[in-house]
Amino acid sequence: MRSYIDLYFAPDSLAPTEVRDRVREGTGLSFIRGPHDLMFDWTTEEEFRGKLLKVHDALKGTGVFYRVETVPNDSGAVEPVPWPALPRADRTRHY
Repeated sequence: MRSYIDLYFAPDSLAPTEVRDRVREGTGLSFIRGPHDLMFDWTTEEEFRGKLLKVHDALKGTGVFYRVETVPNDSGAVEPVPWPALPRADRTRHY
């Protein structure tokens, strides 16, 4: 099975880059490009619970909410692309 996690930030939550670092350090997961923020594969309920608990612990105290969606591996979904660590320097910034 594959589970996707969507993060919801509030103005008083930690900055997205700080949350990214906490999630990477606490779970080993990287952000992905696309409609979801994080993704992990699992085969047993115990494995699912363990990974989800790591995500929950990494987000604890950040002010960030999350949503989990699980789909079968054979759902025909396109493989996610890891989110680049640094944005390209030639991108225009919008304020």
